Amino acid sequence: MIRLTQKTTSFNCHFQNKRPNQLAGGRYLSAQESHCHLIETSGGLVSGQLIHKKMMLFCLITCSCWAMTAQSADEKSSSKLPAVEQVKGLRTSDGVPLQLVYYPPQRKATATVILVHDIGGSEKTVRKLAAGLQKAGCAVAVPDLRGHGGSKNTDLDVTKKRLLLNQLRMIPASGGGRIRKSANLRGDLETVRNWLLEKEAGGDIDLERLCVIGSGLGGTLAATWAVADWNWLPNTHGPQGQQVQTVILISPVWADQGISITNALGARTNSDQGEVKPLLEYLPVMIIAGSDDRQSSQLFQRLKGARPTSWFKESANGIKQQSKRKVSPNQPKTGPLVFEEIRSSLRADKLASLPSGNRTPLQLCAWFMSETLSDDN
Repeated sequence: MIRLTQKTTSFNCHFQNKRPNQLAGGRYLSAQESHCHLIETSGGLVSGQLIHKKMMLFCLITCSCWAMTAQSADEKSSSKLPAVEQVKGLRTSDGVPLQLVYYPPQRKATATVILVHDIGGSEKTVRKLAAGLQKAGCAVAVPDLRGHGGSKNTDLDVTKKRLLLNQLRMIPASGGGRIRKSANLRGDLETVRNWLLEKEAGGDIDLERLCVIGSGLGGTLAATWAVADWNWLPNTHGPQGQQVQTVILISPVWADQGISITNALGARTNSDQGEVKPLLEYLPVMIIAGSDDRQSSQLFQRLKGARPTSWFKESANGIKQQSKRKVSPNQPKTGPLVFEEIRSSLRADKLASLPSGNRTPLQLCAWFMSETLSDDN
């Protein structure tokens, strides 16, 4: 279980430029000492002071230029990330063509992320978060859900007509049969996962460090798919599911357009810990919400009731609360639950792209994944 105390006070450190500035100060002091020595041996007090001031100014300008040059070099170095990949030609089991954008990591991925935009959004509306996660070391796959962005067609286009309920239900669909690769139901997110499976075979990523991040109603769909992933039990060839290790929901919606998170909360499956409820009790879950987001608060309260010993909350005004109950010997293990409320009226994709602040969704996501997907857990 992660340490829930004192972590929310240091989110900014994950994104600060850690280039040491001691060298600039050291050079400045060395130059100052040498110049003072020259002045002392000159014998002229007034002229020595003038020379001293001029040399001090010269040193200051020189060191400032050095620091600016070094900072510029650091920024250029850190900006050299792999180019994003536009992936077309994917197709779900019901024949819907999909497009996704893949943000590859610069080195070995610290986590693999499937980022799901809100209904009515697209990859573009969560692009800032995706790019930030890439810079933080993640491999990020961002699909345009059916009827959205590059996955629109003449029959499915949310700019002209809302998706029907059966189309929404297909987005997180995964099942049918005992072998996952040839499952009868492969919805949008399952199709993205299968594409990532090919990346894993090439050694680019590790699906055992998989996190799903969903925004708005896309968060509800992402959570539903995470449960479907946990319903795939091992077969004679080995594990084929239970790859999702962390769930992050930004402004999650309890119910809308006929889609509800209720069934996902009640779903049970078997694991090496016995029978568990993956979403309700077991998986690490973080909820990020703006001020006075009732549906997000409602979901947190429901999860909190199932995780009485492993929850943490930080409100928009900075007040922190966490469980004080201790785990009893016979009590089943529950995963960590974190609720982070941000002082903002933004919701869903707009909140996910919040550019600045003490606790941005990007900072929170990177921190939570580093805690829950570390090798120590």
